[in-house]
Amino acid sequence: MRDQPWVQKYKPNHTKDLVGNKAVTSRILEWLQKWPKSVLRNQRALLLFGPAGVGKTLTVYTIANEVGYAVFEINASVKRSKKLMNELLKTSTMTKTLTSKRGRVILIDELEGLSGKSDRGAASAIKDYVTETQVPIILITNDITDAKISPLRKLCTYIEFQLLTNVEIADKLQSICDEESIKYDRAALEQLALKSRGDLRAAINDLQRLAESGSTITTESVIDLLKARDQTIDINEALDRIFYAKTWNDAIYAANQTDAYPDELLRWVSNNLHLVFPSLAQQEKGLAILSKASIHNQRMKQTQNWRLLPYSKELMSLSASILGGKPAETHLEYSYPEWIRQMGFSRGLRQKRALVGQSLSPIVHLSSKKAYTEYKIVLKALIETGGLKEEIKKDLELTDELIQLLLKD
Repeated sequence: MRDQPWVQKYKPNHTKDLVGNKAVTSRILEWLQKWPKSVLRNQRALLLFGPAGVGKTLTVYTIANEVGYAVFEINASVKRSKKLMNELLKTSTMTKTLTSKRGRVILIDELEGLSGKSDRGAASAIKDYVTETQVPIILITNDITDAKISPLRKLCTYIEFQLLTNVEIADKLQSICDEESIKYDRAALEQLALKSRGDLRAAINDLQRLAESGSTITTESVIDLLKARDQTIDINEALDRIFYAKTWNDAIYAANQTDAYPDELLRWVSNNLHLVFPSLAQQEKGLAILSKASIHNQRMKQTQNWRLLPYSKELMSLSASILGGKPAETHLEYSYPEWIRQMGFSRGLRQKRALVGQSLSPIVHLSSKKAYTEYKIVLKALIETGGLKEEIKKDLELTDELIQLLLKD
């Protein structure tokens, strides 16, 4: 893409450039500057918490860079086993860094992604490491009240991030407009800030989209933008706009205008990337970015943090937009993803089994799933060899379609 995304162009390089939470920034900066003296006061680790999208991770990277630390990041929602977590934590201190003056900060993000039994001891590994660490550790979570991280709260100094205010977001948008020599109405920027619901990244993306028209950004243009976003387009038109977009923001808007689920859109894009971009180098580059979008989708499911959705769609759009080279001719006949077809068939099959199970459940005193699994063989035998098809059909109130399912399954 010839246009650089403004969320990257105006990414803060210094703490003075961070938006909002100034007191929080000062506390983190002071803690990190005083390391390792913090250890003597039993403050080996920080626990940062607050709503998603307020810049917790970005703040850590910015402060660490300013103080002279490199950041070694571990995502707790992905690295869940105790063995793997221990290996990562050990590696973070054993290996040297050539890019920092003071060594490393260990950043463990998305603690809320640890989910009960499935974390397989990762929380325990983090707790042990925090107790003994000789390097600064910063933990990040959206919800500090989560019972899974209760043992960690006792070992950390915790700091709360607040949602960015509309004024703070509007001020940042105004500074970008001034930098880009864009004419604007302050009321329009405040409207963008209001609609972003505290998400600065989303507000900047909207601003860049509006600025492409070259005219003054007004309240009317903001309203038109929001109306356009609410209009849905079918998947084929969305793919056309994503693959052949002239700017990165055009691709993002196409992704936002389809009502396809995130996983579904991801499958459509990945399934047709090779048709539009025949070069293996382009495909490799695009699929590498799509894999990151897939990770975001998985985290959304695990943590129910739907504020990650815009980032996932941005990555899906970016996968096609940055490939360069000449794409194939437009108006291709896009390939229907086999995964979606299989999932549709599988979902229908599960629903039919559930209906039979629900009829059996009160009779055999089992859950509907277990009732079907354990008694389908009995029912099949009674139908085939016992000649009791009509009696079973009547007693369980089954349709001919469900009877056929029992015979075939």
